Amino acid sequence: MRVLAAWSVAATALSVACAAEEVARPVVSIRGEQFLIDGRPTYQGVTWRGYSLEGLLFNSRMVQAIFDDENPETRGLWAYPDTGEFDAERNTNEFVAAMPSWREHGLLAVTVNLQGGGPIYHKPFPYDRYVNSAYDPQGRLKPASMARLERVLNRAAELEMAVILGLAYFGVDHRYIESPDAVRSMADAVVDWLAERDYRHVLIEIANEQTQIRTRSGGVPALELMERIRERSRDAYADGFTLLCATSLGGGRLHGDEYLRAMDFVLVHGNGQSADDHRRMIAEIRTNPAFAQSPRPIVFNEAHTDVSCLVACAESGASWGYFDQGTNNYRDGYQTPPVQWGINTEKKRRFFELLQAITRGEEPDRPVSPPHLRGFEGLPDGPVSGRIDVSLAIDDRWGIDRVEFFIDGERINVERRHPWCLGGDTDGRRHGYDTSKLEPGEHTLRAVAHAVGGAVAELQVTFEVRAD
Repeated sequence: MRVLAAWSVAATALSVACAAEEVARPVVSIRGEQFLIDGRPTYQGVTWRGYSLEGLLFNSRMVQAIFDDENPETRGLWAYPDTGEFDAERNTNEFVAAMPSWREHGLLAVTVNLQGGGPIYHKPFPYDRYVNSAYDPQGRLKPASMARLERVLNRAAELEMAVILGLAYFGVDHRYIESPDAVRSMADAVVDWLAERDYRHVLIEIANEQTQIRTRSGGVPALELMERIRERSRDAYADGFTLLCATSLGGGRLHGDEYLRAMDFVLVHGNGQSADDHRRMIAEIRTNPAFAQSPRPIVFNEAHTDVSCLVACAESGASWGYFDQGTNNYRDGYQTPPVQWGINTEKKRRFFELLQAITRGEEPDRPVSPPHLRGFEGLPDGPVSGRIDVSLAIDDRWGIDRVEFFIDGERINVERRHPWCLGGDTDGRRHGYDTSKLEPGEHTLRAVAHAVGGAVAELQVTFEVRAD
């Protein structure tokens, strides 16, 4: 029997051993800008700072839930430190075991992708080598991958959580799929597979950051696939239930009118965007006549770890998605295998604890003192030359709005998200700072960190540029 807990109360964790046929199927639907589960608005009756949270779908990007690498040459990249090898079944089992804790903290949805997502960025990225796809080049579903997905969806059903299911990932789709017809076959097969199991808590993301699914011989537009999936689901489900569909774009990009009219929910990404940028994007979507004619939920299902953006979305009536890339150390992040799916790092705790407070309608226990600046990481002790890679380490438990960097009193750049790099970064690629612009001798580096609540902290050091 499914536990019907109030949205303002943490869900009760149910037994993982529940058989598939015994798992109740919650129904996700949309009414205006609200998500409903079993006919009730999510977070029903919850307000925070005077803002209603009803109908929102706070989520986290967990795209590697069913990850596997079929290429023996790259599989070792993802090895668990305790065994020296990667284990796809262990990965999914640990994912499923972690889900109740996420739900207890107020999370109502996870994004899982049939082709995963970028597993690593800090080494030569093996886009052309690793093989992670739940379907073959002809669009046929792989039984082992789908069995792992079934465990995830069953657990989500028990916990009354939604799953945003991505069909394709932009970095690899054109390598893995043979033809446009194979894409159509895959889409049909996914719908039939979901309908056979009566899953009604799944939202479809056609493609990650694209308006098409690419293949070796051409692409299939997301507009076509959304309509195809809706029509197929009306035929496949016994009562004509229709799957809800959307597709996403890159960080900060907004959909045109055609897509605003076609999507069941507006799916956007906040990568590289500040809290104010999130507010701007939400406002621009709402003022677009194509949206205003038929309002629907606005969902960020990928952003970053800066929780000030969670606050901005909670206050703006939009759903925010946490994205923590991490590194393959079985500790940090939620995307680079092997993934530690627990709430085990300061970044993860910062998000989940704030989410729990918000979804309970409570103010978090914010520190009244300014944030603690631990120091400049990457700055050598001795004289420097050329390009240096320096970042500011902060104990930013409840969110930093921005960090300003100054050299000799001149502002160099303003960073609005971790890792707070001198010179900035783009999607994890640090620009660094070229010290050859400076005269040889001593210089000052100053950082000013502005916390979300308004507190300010500064740190200044001197460094020496040597003459080459």
